[in-house]
Amino acid sequence: MQFSLFLKKLLNEFVEMYKKYFSSTVKAALLWTILCFAIVQVLATYCTYDPGIRAQPVSVLSFFILKFSINNTYSFVDLTRTLFIFFVAIFSVNLNQKVTMKSILYLLGTLIVCALLDCALFRLNYQLQTLFNTNPHALIWINEVVLLLRNYLPLILFALIIQLCLGEFTTKHIGFLLISLWLFNELAYEFIMLIRPVLFSLLMITLKPMTWRYVIESVLGIPLIAFLFLGYYCAMTAPFYLPEEEK
Repeated sequence: MQFSLFLKKLLNEFVEMYKKYFSSTVKAALLWTILCFAIVQVLATYCTYDPGIRAQPVSVLSFFILKFSINNTYSFVDLTRTLFIFFVAIFSVNLNQKVTMKSILYLLGTLIVCALLDCALFRLNYQLQTLFNTNPHALIWINEVVLLLRNYLPLILFALIIQLCLGEFTTKHIGFLLISLWLFNELAYEFIMLIRPVLFSLLMITLKPMTWRYVIESVLGIPLIAFLFLGYYCAMTAPFYLPEEEK
């Protein structure tokens, strides 16, 4: 399939997916998001932070768009997006067939692998930053590449495992998968960065205690993140069946 045709069909599939499934899946997406936020809040409360990070309230929504591991200190809140994708994967399998114990084990195993990879990539980045500390251009390149890997490896691995759980495992359309994941991930990021400062900040404009501001932003962030469930489901599954429709 040509790239232009795939891109056109993919964008159309995003729209059709929300039209077809949003009303019937919104409750499940909200429940998974609430569970995700609760776990992240526990991680945020008890994980380790670098001394350079000021002790101040941070909304749970912030953990979806920022990294808090710096210098040589790894913070487990950096796994927020990975945990979210794990729940999206369960949601995705359940949308196509009944979730089995085998599927849960596959997905849990992938979550553990992704967590280990994220920590390993952070440690590798720190070692490389130390090794090339006299070359600023190399430091920038290394940091950007590692950040990309930390962001996209969980998406790729979970997308492949979803296909394995559905009994349709293939790497034939991996190129289309990368395009799809990048496209929706960027759209999701820009969507959050639009809603958060424009709408959420407006709604909280009269709040004076900053602590309440972060609490309210966390609550408002639940439906915002839940809205992205179907989009990520489509981004991780559509590249495997859209190219086949042409045949």
